Amino acid sequence: MYEGLCAKCFRKRYAVVQPIELLDVARCESCGSHRLRSGWSKVDRELALPQLLREAMAPLAPYERVGFTQVTRDEDANNLALTVKAVGRFQDLAVVQDFHVRVRIKPSLCDSCQKQWGRYYEGILQVRGEDRELTPREMGSVRTFVTARVNRSEGTATFVSRIEEVHGGLDFYVSTNALAKGLARDIAGSFGGTVSASPKLFGQKQGKEVYRVTALVRLAAFQKGDVVRHKGSLAEVTSIRPFIVLRDLVTGERRRFKPKDVRGARRIDAERFEARVQRLESGETVAVHPDSAEERPLRPASKTTTARAVVVWTPEGAYLSALPANASKD
Repeated sequence: MYEGLCAKCFRKRYAVVQPIELLDVARCESCGSHRLRSGWSKVDRELALPQLLREAMAPLAPYERVGFTQVTRDEDANNLALTVKAVGRFQDLAVVQDFHVRVRIKPSLCDSCQKQWGRYYEGILQVRGEDRELTPREMGSVRTFVTARVNRSEGTATFVSRIEEVHGGLDFYVSTNALAKGLARDIAGSFGGTVSASPKLFGQKQGKEVYRVTALVRLAAFQKGDVVRHKGSLAEVTSIRPFIVLRDLVTGERRRFKPKDVRGARRIDAERFEARVQRLESGETVAVHPDSAEERPLRPASKTTTARAVVVWTPEGAYLSALPANASKD
């Protein structure tokens, strides 16, 4: 028994909700988010509608809670016809009430998009190279990386208001200080580099000091495939993230460094290509330049009889490489 009634009579006597005929829904024209009671949300329309229906129709007594499902029919771009099922719960009894609701979509702009259109920003993300300019490939990769990170964010308060190419690098003006610092950490981890942040007093809001943070990422001074001189040794850069790995071209020894620990290294002009290798009658192994046919002793001396090998060709000599001929320098 339910309130002294059988289940059938209880369902007839007690409606689950007082149905509404019309529901106005604010939808952002820019990002597609919907305005809920709790604020703007990027949730899909079909997932937002049950929440909007719950906000518009509270359960009637004696029901303890109510859930909504709907079948949607689009009349035009801004008008929907819903067939709604409201399921009320009382003790162990579920009661279903069917009705129709007309939905009017009200084009609007969410708070974040209004700020974005106004080029609002709180944080600045700067991406630079260590003692060098970013390459066009790096600029494209960093742009794509930041865009993907921001697009995956669930919050509507996350956006990039503008991007500027300056001083051989990139500046991203972003919606929050936390976003600037988070993106800086992600870029440094993915591309190899160091991070620093500097706050600057911007003003006051509700009696509290407001700071704008500039997060600076300096990408490693070298790229994969570069040849450098570090502490007297000639080495090729075999990796730049999460550490810079230098392989000694003479000994083949590999060592890894934090980016700040190789700031004193200097890049050396070098070519990398697949060369013909031959052993002379004297027993010496030489590499032959594919264009000039110049021969140079190959170091370290190859112990194999291979006819071809990838070599690094520098003003100081020819060395066996641990990288492919087309080693990426991204």
